[in-house]
This record gives sequence, structure tokens and C-alpha cells, in this order.
Amino acid sequence: MKISKQHLGVSQTAIALALLAAFGPARADDGQSVAELTTPSSFVSVGAGAVSGDSKDRALFGQYNGMRDNSAYGLLNFDYLKRDDATGTWLQFNGTDLGLSTRELGFRYDKQGDWKVKAGYSELERIYPRTINTGMTGVGTSTPTINRLATPGSGTDVDLKTKRKNAMLGFEKWVSPSLQFVTEFKNEDKDGARLWGRGYDCAAYVCGSSTTAAISQAAFVKNALLLVAEPINSNTKQIDAKLNFHDEKLMLSAGYYGSFYSNSNGSLNPVVPNLFNNGLGQPFPGYPAVGTNIIAGGGTSLQNNLQSAMALPPDNQAHQIYIDGNYAFTPKTKANFKYAYTHATQNASFAGAGLSGAPAGMTDLGGRVDTILAQVGFTTRPIDKLSLLANVRYENKDDKTPNALYNVEATAVTPATTPASYTNVGEFWNNNHVTSTKVNGKLEASYLLPANYRATIGADYASVEREVPTPAGDEIVAGLGGLRARNSETGYRLELRRNMSETLNGAIGYSSSKRGGSDWTSLQTSAAAVAAGAGYGATVPASTLVGLSATTIMPMNMVDLERDKWKLSADWTPSERLTVQVSLEDGKDKNTNFFNPVAGGKGWRDSDFKMYSLDMSFALSDNWKLNGYASYGDQTLHINHSTGYLLALNDRSDAFGLGVDGKLSSKLLVGANLAYLSDINKYGIDAAPSATGAPASATNLAQAAIGLPDVTFRTTTLSFFGKYALQKNADIRLDLIHQRARLVEWTWASNGVPFTFADNTTVGAKQTQNVSFIGVTYIYKFQ
Repeated sequence: MKISKQHLGVSQTAIALALLAAFGPARADDGQSVAELTTPSSFVSVGAGAVSGDSKDRALFGQYNGMRDNSAYGLLNFDYLKRDDATGTWLQFNGTDLGLSTRELGFRYDKQGDWKVKAGYSELERIYPRTINTGMTGVGTSTPTINRLATPGSGTDVDLKTKRKNAMLGFEKWVSPSLQFVTEFKNEDKDGARLWGRGYDCAAYVCGSSTTAAISQAAFVKNALLLVAEPINSNTKQIDAKLNFHDEKLMLSAGYYGSFYSNSNGSLNPVVPNLFNNGLGQPFPGYPAVGTNIIAGGGTSLQNNLQSAMALPPDNQAHQIYIDGNYAFTPKTKANFKYAYTHATQNASFAGAGLSGAPAGMTDLGGRVDTILAQVGFTTRPIDKLSLLANVRYENKDDKTPNALYNVEATAVTPATTPASYTNVGEFWNNNHVTSTKVNGKLEASYLLPANYRATIGADYASVEREVPTPAGDEIVAGLGGLRARNSETGYRLELRRNMSETLNGAIGYSSSKRGGSDWTSLQTSAAAVAAGAGYGATVPASTLVGLSATTIMPMNMVDLERDKWKLSADWTPSERLTVQVSLEDGKDKNTNFFNPVAGGKGWRDSDFKMYSLDMSFALSDNWKLNGYASYGDQTLHINHSTGYLLALNDRSDAFGLGVDGKLSSKLLVGANLAYLSDINKYGIDAAPSATGAPASATNLAQAAIGLPDVTFRTTTLSFFGKYALQKNADIRLDLIHQRARLVEWTWASNGVPFTFADNTTVGAKQTQNVSFIGVTYIYKFQ
């Protein structure tokens, strides 16, 4: 919803009279009387627009603006504003993009300093830019049916979309000159479908052979990947109610905030026929379920795995009470503070959602997370040249969800049997808890030096404590070497700023920080780890875990690291007509965790970024203005994978824009804008030596030689507008836009060959898209 602000604390009459007093008769030439200047204005605009091409040409252009499906649209906007001088009330009613699927409506009725009523409605449609070609029916429902296509591309084209409809109602009332009550209610309905999917690779204890004879790969399929659209039909309600109080020294807000999410779909249950592509695209049935001689109760076929229920986001709600404000001890010393308590729950019924197999005695998750947030800060200026700041923030998130066993991975029976058999006493997974405590602190001092220099020095602190795994008998966390119960990061910031003249000022800044933490909680279950005192749940240094396995990987958000960043900025205003702003940033994060010097550090190693930008505006004359911008960004992540390859992920972006607008005559206003954006993702791959220092394998060398192509996205947009005054209160406006977009990616297709799902479904988008838009609107203004 958009409500334009038409009045401030001072009445428009007072503002208009002040302007007239300042400029006098010089404004008479504009033909505006005092009454026209002080009477609220309204307008209505009506028109039509057309876009070229088809929906595939408009896939990128029309993602969010409501102009993808059709070629012609109505353009309707209005803003009605009225003031009643007798009662001092204001009435506003406005609408934007009413002919599109992004329409907005707003209403406001208020008496300034007394009360206000407001309401709004808006819609936002997002259309997935890639088209799906599939034989699936019931797309967007909770029970779609998969139908294998004879050949890729022979199905029906489907464009997934989601639509949000928002409604809002608010009320404000000044109970007294120092006490205000404010409440607001929001409701959002979200409908549609988005890209999702599922796959399974048969484990030996689930589907496969029940004898010593292997299943023929020429007659059955062991694994399959299917695209399944996620159905969306949800509602979110939010309510905020608070009291605002203020006096000469204290400003205080206390209130309640609640959010309520409900999903009409508890689970997705696809119907999957027993026919899947093998690696050559040939149709065969999936592996059958293993028998009871392999595992107690028998297994589940590939088909039934793929059509089992898929859980969707469950109903949940959160309630928060809070108080925040600031207090002025003196005109130069102030404090700000906040305290909030949030109680969040998730107790949607498993059976009601169509889900089975819950732990014994658990009919729902029983999810509960209680969060306490407290913050306090101080600012003071003990002397005119010195400013001081201190701030601390505390957050405790307490996950009180019952701990239950939700998954078990089977393990082979020992001694081994023929054929191999398994038991459901393997590795265990309970629901994950998110209990944590975070503390952040900041100190800062700023001093005005001679020659208009201002020096700022700051110190920052951040820490987090989190739950670590319980003993292996209760739960197993796999895929990592260890987890850390505590991290802390300390750093400092320096900045030197100078006003070099009335037209030029600049600043240079540097920040540095280091993160460390506690010893690591081991996730190792091997006999060697147990013998070394580093079995599952033991707390040991990183060097112990790396000593057990040189390829051990630690989570990147927990490792030791160093951060460094430089920033340079300048503002130059050599004249009233020209303004230039420049910003340069350069930074690097480096993993400093212990690693094996022969194998090299595994996982994320470092990342660096550069960002340079230039903004400019120039008044060519009183009637013509020029503006422009340019930016360059570059970010690289280096990763050393445990399986023998090095990866350098690079993202480079370039942007440029130039615009001009002005008056060709007293009645004709025109403008033009050119915008260019380029974003390139590069996937640099090199083969790495083995963990023992042996040369890289021939397979990895061959794969690195092939590499991966770039993913490139570029858009060039040229726009033009012209507005002609037909009469004093009526204009006609023309808008022309042309956009050329190019998206080249290997994710869904490479060298013209699409990625094909097990039912021959494909996903793709037109690589080069050209779209032109023309719109004509008539604007009528009235008071």
C-alpha cells in the first residue's frame, strides 16, 4: 500500500505563506494563487499499455510487474486528497496499478494530533521465469499425478506462479498530549505453486535384491529424480498494538505483536507410476522393495518411496511483548533500550497433515521456542569535540521442543549374512534444537581534530553459545568432523573523515576482527577416534580431529577466521549544479582453523570482495538535469573439497546507468534513461593432490580440464517518457521501454541439451529475450 504524505506537523497554509513571503512576486508567473498552493490536490490517470512478444519473451521482464501473461493492459491510478477546514480532518483514497496484478489501494482518514484510521489492500504476483514442460497433471494441487513423456519437450508448458493478497487495517488515537495508542492488523493470503522436487537412490536395506543375485540394471532403475510443484495455499495474520508515551526526557513504546501462519496443505502426495528413465533415458520399472529376510518388516520400493507423503510448512504462531524507548539524561547524554519476550509454538497434527511414522506418543512436534531480547545503548558528548557511544545486545533463544527419535538408519547385521541383512539399530536422528545465546557489544569514540579532521575508533564484540550433540546413543550428526559450542569475535574499526572544503569531504576506514571459540565436540564414531579419546561427544582441539582424518571439514560459521576491510568514500559538490559521490570497498575473510599442511585446509578457505561505485547528478540548466551511476563488484570464494578438487566461485557484477530529463517547452516535459547490468558467475575448478600429498588422480585432472561453463545474466533497458500539458489541469503521458535480457546457464541445459527428469520433464527459459512496452495515459488534476 502506498499512502503519499501530504502534510507534516506544520500546516500547508503556513508553509505556503512562508514561501510566498520569501519569494514574493517571483512566483506569480507560475499562475498559482494562494488558494491553489494551500488546497490539497488530487489526480486520476487512465490509459493503456501494450507489450511485445509472447510469455517466453517476457519471462524475465514480467516476473513481478504483472505484464507477462497478456499483451495489453489497462493503466489506472488515482489519488484523492481532501481537507475539511472546519473539522481539521484529512481524507485520502488512492490506487496504483489497478489494471495490473500488482494493484494497490489505500485509505486514510485522520484528524492531525487526535486520531487516524487507515486501510489498504495490495496484490503481488511472482511468475517463475522458467517454463516447465511436463506430462504431470494436477500441478499446484496436493495430489499431482506424474506421467512419463515419450520424449522430452512433448508435454504441456506450465508457468508456475504465486500470488499474495494483502489487506491492512490500522487505528491511532492520542489519549492525551503525551500518550498515543496505535494498532494495526495485516492479513496475507498466498496461493499458487513453486518449483520443488524429490528423488531417491535405493539403499540396499530399502529397495533392491532380496537374494544373492544382483538386480539387472538393464531391466530396473535404482534411482530417480522427479520435479513436483509445491502447492501453496497459506494465510498469515499479524497484529501489532502498542502505547507510545513521551515527555521532555522520555520516549517509550510498549506493546504486543502476534503472527499466525496457517497452511491449507499439510503434505504433498504425488501419484507416481512405476516407470522411470535410466541413465540412457530408457523407461524401466524401479527397484522393488527388499524382503523381510533383508530387514524386519521388509523395505519400500522405489516407486512407493517417491510417492510417499512430503511434509509442507506447518501451522505455527508467535506472540511477543516488548518495550523500547530512549531517555535524555541531559541534552548531550541519552540512552536507548529495548526488551522483548517472544513465545513461538508449532503444534500442527501429524495425522491431520497426512503424515505417519511419528515417534511413539508424539501426535505433533510440540514445538516451542522462547526468546528473550534485551538491548541498551548510550550516547554522550562530554565536550563539544568528543562523542561517545556504547551499546550491548543480548538474545537468548530457548528451544523447549520435546526431544524425540524421528529417524533411524539401518546398519548391517554382524556377523555378515548371505544375502546381507540389516537391523534398525543404526544411527539415530532426533529433532534439531536451536537453543542459543548471543551477545553483541559496541564501543565507539569520535573526536574532532584540527583542520576539520574527525577521527573515529570503535571496538566490536560478538559471541554465540549453542547446543552441541548429545551422546551417540541418542543422536548421530553425520557429514562433519565436529561442532563448536561457543564462538566469539572481537574487532576494531578506524575511520578518518575530513571536510576539506565547503564542496569536498572524504573518509577512509579500516576494520579488522578475529573469531575463535571453544574446543570442538567430536562427531567421530570410529574405533581410532574412541581410542584417541575423541569419540562422539568428546570435546577436543581441532588438531585432534584433523589428526584422525586429514580431510575433516568443519562448519564455516564456526571455524576460526580473520576479517579485514577497507573503505574509501568522497562527496564532491563543486557547484550547485554538480554532485559526485565515490565509494571504494575491499575486504577479505580467511579461515584460520588448524589444518593438515600436506592435505591442505578442507572446506571453505577464504573469500574476498571488491565494490566500487560512482554516482553523479548534474543540472545542465534550470530546465535540464542529468544523472548517472556506475558500479563494479567482484567476490570470490575458495573451497578445498575433501574429494580432491579445488573450487574458486567468482561472481562479478557491473552496472551502469545514465538518465536525463527536462523541459522542451513550457508544456512538454521529457526524459530518457539507459540502464545496463551484467552478472557473471564463474566456476573455476582445479584438481587437488590427495590427502597424503600424492598427485591428483587422472579422473579429477580430466574433470578439471572439462570444467564448468559460466552462468551469465545481462540486461540492457532503454526507457523514454514524455508528458504534455493539454491544459492547466490535464496532461497526457507517453512511456516507451525496451529491454534486452540474456540468461545463459548450465543448470537446466548445456549446449542445447536440457536436463531431463526421470519422467522426461524439462525446465528452461529463452536465452535471449527482447521486450518493448508502450503506454499512454491521460492525467486529470483537480482540487
